[in-house]
Formats: sequence, C-alpha cells, structure tokens
Amino acid sequence: MAKLLTDSEFQRFSELQQKQSSFTITAAEADELRDLVAHAQKRRDDRAAAMQSIETFIQQFDITPDELFSAEQIGDAARTFGLIPAARKERVLPPSLIFNGKPYQWTTRALPDEIRVPLFDAFKAGESVKSFISTLKDATRCATTIARLERETGAVYAEAWLEELAVTRAQVDEAAGKLAA
Repeated sequence: MAKLLTDSEFQRFSELQQKQSSFTITAAEADELRDLVAHAQKRRDDRAAAMQSIETFIQQFDITPDELFSAEQIGDAARTFGLIPAARKERVLPPSLIFNGKPYQWTTRALPDEIRVPLFDAFKAGESVKSFISTLKDATRCATTIARLERETGAVYAEAWLEELAVTRAQVDEAAGKLAA
C-alpha cells in the first residue's frame, strides 16, 4: 500500500486504519478511508496495465534485455535475486615493509619516522627500495608500495628498479588508480 500512495496519503491511511481498529472512526473518516483504498487500487490497476503494455511492446519489437539495461545492471539484478552468487570483493592487503628486521604494515596511517625517513630518502634519491619490501613475491603489493611512494614523494621509480621487483609500469599505474579511488 505504501508504494501506491503518497507519503501524506499513506500517513492519513495509517491514522484512519488505527481509528477503525479501535472503533473510534466517524462516518466521514470511513468514507475517506474507502476513498484512499480505492485510489490505491486504481493506481495498482494503472501500473499493471502499464506493465502489460510494456511487456507487449517488448515482445512485439523483440527487444532484448541488453538493449534495455547495461551488463552491470543485469549482473546487479541477477545478484540481488540470487540468480548468480554475489561476487566477493577482492581483498587487498596493504604494503608490508621491513627495516632493521622490524616489520611494518603501511595502512592508511602514516609510517613511523624510523622507517619513513630512510625509505623516502632512498626512493627520492633514485635508489632501489627492494630491501625495504617484505613481500617481494606479491607483485600486486609491490606495485601498490611503489604507487604510494610515487604519490607521496612526487618522484618516479626507475624502470630498472621496477624490473628488479618483477613489476611493470602498467601494474604501478593500475595500483595508483586504485589508490586514488
């Protein structure tokens, strides 16, 4: 009923229904309640007729779902109604660094100065930061580390050092795009 009436109409409908259930409704209010119900039924019938017309036109002109909706909208609807399993969000671990044998997680908070200063100094000087990265086998996390360093220092990591980490410039650019989002 709430979809078929405006907010004020639905509020009045609820008030009148409550009065009716407590037997305190007047004849005029009962008429008003009947009018609200009739109005809602007319809207329901109008909506049903409109949907029937739309279905007829879709069949008549052989319109396919991809002509009406984007692939993302179709996928979202399929997930909503349980037709396909909801996609799990890709879990991305933050960059992990190491300095003087001590591990550091580079989350959204700033790194402590004890690692930040030597790491940033080496990066800005154009030196390799391979010794700082504790997850060398994880190319995604390496690329994210380099992207964050480039963003925070304004320097660009040398191509030779990217090769040393087995990371491509495209991976770093993609990680930078994700950081911006």
